[in-house]
Formats: sequence, C-alpha cells, structure tokens
Amino acid sequence: MAVRLVPFDRGFLDRSWVWLHDGETKRLTMTPDFTREDQRRFFESLPSRSDYRIWGVILDPEGAIGAAGLKHIGGGSAEYWGYIGEKSWWGRGLGGEMLAAVEAEARRLGLARLNLRVAAENIRAVRLYERAGFERSEERSGVLVMRKSVKSEDRHP
Repeated sequence: MAVRLVPFDRGFLDRSWVWLHDGETKRLTMTPDFTREDQRRFFESLPSRSDYRIWGVILDPEGAIGAAGLKHIGGGSAEYWGYIGEKSWWGRGLGGEMLAAVEAEARRLGLARLNLRVAAENIRAVRLYERAGFERSEERSGVLVMRKSVKSEDRHP
C-alpha cells in the first residue's frame, strides 16, 4: 500500500465534512467550527489562491483516507497541515508517508522552510514531526510551533 496525493475535489470536500466533525479528529487537528456554507466558500476560493495548496490523500488500493496541504505560502516558506480522517488507518505509519509527499511538493515549489502548528496533546503527531526533522520552536496555550528546513531538489550541498 502507498499513500498518494491527488486533487482535492468535491468528494474529498464531503469526506472532510465528516472527518472534521468527528470530535476526536476535530480536537486533535484544532479545527474551528465551520458550516457547510463556510466549507463551500473555502472550496470555491481555492483556484484563485496562490498561498494555499490542498490535496486529497489516497491509500492505494483502499481509497480516500485524509487531506493535506500547505498554507501561508510565501517568502520561501509555508505551513504544513495534514490529517488522516479514516481512523482505522491511524497509528500505521501513514502520516510519515503523507508528510514526505507534501514535503516533496514543497521542494517542487522551491520552498526552503516548513513550519506547522500541532496540539501539544497530539503526542503521536508531535513524535512523527520530530522523527521527520521538525524542531520545536515555541509553545503557546497548548499549541506547539515546529520548524524544518527543506532543501530544493535541484540544490547541491
């Protein structure tokens, strides 16, 4: 089985509604309350945004399991975010594959740095990010900010 990033379409939008309204997933991803109208406006804004990239996450051959992306893209950096919405796939190492796929996209975009925000209570995610080379930068109100340098694929040491 392999994780792949695919275009985020209306099917993923509908799945995200379910995934992000699950109490545990919502808490761990620090997702604010949102309505179907909020979600529709967000989705419709995506084609015109240069500061945001979003992908559906597919597990072959199982299908849709989550979403991931980059936001606040600019100045050589972006903020990573991602989640596996299908809880049956939690704890199986797929988060690392998802993160690696998004990091590859960040390099293709020429980004030099990634940062992320994660709930300090989300121990599995914090450990994943530390294993992937992210370093803790600060903690405020139960939210860790972590940072990582990423090298462009065409750079040489």
